[in-house]
Amino acid sequence: MPDHWHALIFPRYPLTISRVLQDVKSVAARKFNPGRQRKGALWQHQFWDRFVRHTQEFRDRLEYMRRNPVTAGLVERPEDWRWSSCNNFALDRSIVANCPIQVDYVDLPDLYRA
Repeated sequence: MPDHWHALIFPRYPLTISRVLQDVKSVAARKFNPGRQRKGALWQHQFWDRFVRHTQEFRDRLEYMRRNPVTAGLVERPEDWRWSSCNNFALDRSIVANCPIQVDYVDLPDLYRA
């Protein structure tokens, strides 16, 4: 819409998630590449967004993200990765309090369907 702030700032570029990600990737590449002594693309060419259709899929994707540092061989357990959000869900409240990243809790109803 022409009266929205993004149309005033980027009149030739409608504000879409694709455009925002393109801009973020471009800025990040220009910042990171000199330190890495590299040129060109820093990120994969595309991204794919997908609607999470049910509770089990949400849990599966969350577990996949939590296991990434383990899969990469950086730690033995997901909770050992300092920047993981998994410690936000620990039963021990002192562990939750010491998390450097606090997350919002998402509670999907058991019968949730897209």
